[in-house]
Amino acid sequence: MNKKVSPIVLKVLLITILVLIGLGTVFSGLIGGGILQVMKKTPDIDPENIKYEMSENSTIVDKDGNEIDSIRTSENREIVDFKQMPEHLKHAFIAVEDERFLKHNGIDPISIIGSAIQNFKSGSIVRGGSTLTQQLARNTYLSNDQTYERKIKEIYLALKIEQYLSKDEILEAYMNRVFLGQNSFGVQAASKTYFSKDVSELTIAEAAAIAGIVQSPTEYALFKAVPTSEVTDERVFGEFSIDGQKYSAVYNEKPFERQKYVLSKMLEEGYISDSEYKEALSEDVASNIKPPEDKSPLMASYFNTLLEKQVVKKLQETLNIGERQAWDKLYYGGLKITTTVDNDMQSKLEDVYENFSESILGNTQGWGSAPLLDLRYDNWGNIVKNDGTLIYYAKSNVMNDNNDFTISSDEAYYDENSNLIINSNKISLNNTNLVFKDYYSLDDKNSNLRTHKTGFVKFPSNENIRENQDGSILISASYLKNHNDFVWQNESGSFSFNKEYYDTDLEGVIQPQSSTVVIDQKNGEVKAIMGGRDQKGQKILNRAIDQPRQPGSSVKPLATYTAALDHGYNLATGIDDVPFMKNENGEIWPENVYRSYKGIVSLRDSLVYSVNTNAVRTLKDIGIDTSKKYLKNFGLIKENGDDNFVTKEEDSQKNDENLAAMGLGAMTKGQSVLDMTAAYAALANNGEYIEPLTFSKIEDNQGNIIFDEKDKKKNKVTSPETAYQMTSALMSAGKNYGTINLYGTDYATKTGTSDNNIDFWCIGYTPYYTVGVWMGSDNQNISLNSYSTDRTALMWGVINNRILHDYKQASFEEPSGIIHAKVDTISGKLPTQASYADPRNTVKDEIFSKDNLPTEQDDVHVWILVDTRNNLLASNKTPKNLQANRAFIDRKGSYDPSKWNGILPEDWKYSIPQKYSDLGYVEPKPKDDNKSNNGKKQDDKNQNNLENKDGQNQDEKQQNKQNLEGENQKNNN
Repeated sequence: MNKKVSPIVLKVLLITILVLIGLGTVFSGLIGGGILQVMKKTPDIDPENIKYEMSENSTIVDKDGNEIDSIRTSENREIVDFKQMPEHLKHAFIAVEDERFLKHNGIDPISIIGSAIQNFKSGSIVRGGSTLTQQLARNTYLSNDQTYERKIKEIYLALKIEQYLSKDEILEAYMNRVFLGQNSFGVQAASKTYFSKDVSELTIAEAAAIAGIVQSPTEYALFKAVPTSEVTDERVFGEFSIDGQKYSAVYNEKPFERQKYVLSKMLEEGYISDSEYKEALSEDVASNIKPPEDKSPLMASYFNTLLEKQVVKKLQETLNIGERQAWDKLYYGGLKITTTVDNDMQSKLEDVYENFSESILGNTQGWGSAPLLDLRYDNWGNIVKNDGTLIYYAKSNVMNDNNDFTISSDEAYYDENSNLIINSNKISLNNTNLVFKDYYSLDDKNSNLRTHKTGFVKFPSNENIRENQDGSILISASYLKNHNDFVWQNESGSFSFNKEYYDTDLEGVIQPQSSTVVIDQKNGEVKAIMGGRDQKGQKILNRAIDQPRQPGSSVKPLATYTAALDHGYNLATGIDDVPFMKNENGEIWPENVYRSYKGIVSLRDSLVYSVNTNAVRTLKDIGIDTSKKYLKNFGLIKENGDDNFVTKEEDSQKNDENLAAMGLGAMTKGQSVLDMTAAYAALANNGEYIEPLTFSKIEDNQGNIIFDEKDKKKNKVTSPETAYQMTSALMSAGKNYGTINLYGTDYATKTGTSDNNIDFWCIGYTPYYTVGVWMGSDNQNISLNSYSTDRTALMWGVINNRILHDYKQASFEEPSGIIHAKVDTISGKLPTQASYADPRNTVKDEIFSKDNLPTEQDDVHVWILVDTRNNLLASNKTPKNLQANRAFIDRKGSYDPSKWNGILPEDWKYSIPQKYSDLGYVEPKPKDDNKSNNGKKQDDKNQNNLENKDGQNQDEKQQNKQNLEGENQKNNN
């Protein structure tokens, strides 16, 4: 025994010596360099705030200061006033944890030495050396790391706290913070967890039991949380669930031995009389234990979930405090947080989501198959992947009418030793956890798919359960004997597993899921948010912030085309949609959604038709590094690394610094709906990014402003002129979808689709708000049906029509620096006579800034002498009267079909012919004189048109030159 104790004792003695030395240096001022450095790294705190931080919950108010909600903690903690705590409970903590608490100044050297001696005598640590003030400092500002550095910080902070707070204030803060096991923080939470009563009702015996927990919350918790499946003949106080697993509150002997020690200390210090001591000893505290029943959790607020996370981060940044301290300040610091939520808009958004599938498809009740999803089934009705791999079992294949998990007679049997042998794909073994596979159902309301998680049973050890060499699972006969209600065999021969041993989500999660964010682009305020469809439960996934997904083509305006407009491109710049490259398998990459190649397409139309080849071709031209700079300015890459973009520094093998991720949105992690919506909001806000926040002001409990609007992070992404050009292109894209109609209000949008239709996006803006919508299944093996233009774009329109119902029609405001001019949309340059001769009418009106207004003439359209009979190059055999100059496009050797399996883009017939005509002279047939004269007149008319267009072109060149000179003059002024 002494050999086991000696390392512990040595550690305590070493800490004692260190503390004594530390105290000497603090009090004498002779602080060593090492200790001084540690103190410099100690959190900069105001101890005065401790009493306020624990005195009240933080509240959420609207812009007029009216309280609309309060912050709820995920921890089991409830603040209670010091007067409500019974005196014998306060005395119990003082007696066992810090008997000289009322006398010392935060540090108690006598207690440290005494605890070391007492621990040595007992052979184990029965008493710590830290005072209550030190524990408060540790619980508030530090970790539980067992290091000398932490101990020095603890001492320093304790001394500071004692300078400012009274003993009652210190004790009140401590008793509201201290961890007391079973996720209970503070004495009120512990009282309700263990006895289901208010703290003021605790008896002396119960108070002593709670105070005794502090020494080791795991060891001295008043009951043990044991998986129900492991309980045999133990004394059970009640049951509860944690993450789908059933647990029983089982009798724990150790805390009641500890309680006796606490009572003896209370008697020794004179806090209780001898008769009170004896009465408390005789009280059967264990019989008083009554764990609280499971409560139905409140419906999660997606908006408040985001608000809490953002407030914590902002407190860390603004106050330079740690995450733990920031959460405490949020939960218990009495903060007043002014929210940006528009309750009316939030309500309208929730209404849309209440009828989500109906908004897209109408009434789907009775369909018999899940709407919006592209599902594959096996012969038994289970949902499978294309290769047959199972995704979800049908409910009827795994659940009986009583909702017990059930397998067929050929999937299990009892061996000769009465062990249960399971050989089924429906059940797996993970260490000692028997895991039941998930299943699906179709709801009665609208046939929507619902996916259900089935829990697991945790076995004590592999002596009770193990995997055989053939992959089957063996459950021992001894376990089955001790748990004779765990599994039974039905008359049909099937086996059912008692649902009381595990939790099953009978409600299920509706699929596909979706999330939406609405931002006011003028100030970055988040006005409304939905993080999912039709969800209730304890742990709600906020898909708008916590589930990044691949953004597909919705990233193109951000990573590629905005940067391109600032680096030599304009909306009319021609980009050749032809095969780009071959991957490692020799396959042409990337493919377009239309499975072909258009040829030379303007940047505007490349965005409208979401041309994949042109996105990666343009991205390669401007460069990955340039694109990264823009993504940083758009808020998708953050300086502190708190983002979803994977850099080469973070992962050299699998990262997002490549054409597929940045050009097409095939990102490693993906992006959140919040971040993508905020990036688009920068385009809507004249090229200025504002961090998206759910609050506009944070005040402390004394009314001091911690954060307000002026502290928001802002940065310039691009010029108002470039932002407007991108807006104009996105307006064209939105109109092309044909599924959005905002009845006179301008809108600019872009959809996105990830591989295999796993994710659909639509993000865009009006003059009022920026809205981002995502749709997809939580299980990324399940595809959506149809197209993003018919799903998320349509939903985007539905949402905007609802939230803008009472708004006036509005148009985007054109910046003064925008220039209108005619341009050839193949070359992106000033049109020539050859440009006008293109039968596709490639000369169009376009908008520019002074920085990308073309000054050179179209050099892609050229005149070529051809044989008018076959449009091939005229040869020496071609009669003069059958020769003509016609306009063609000159690719300048940039594409050779022979290197790409002979693939020809759609505009190839407009390219310069590669062959000479082999047609010779043919005797003309007699012609009717009238027809001949008419033909001559037509030729003369065509010639006059060409001459007129050439003159027109010269006028346009002169006008563009004047526009540019005027713009330069205006800027000089």
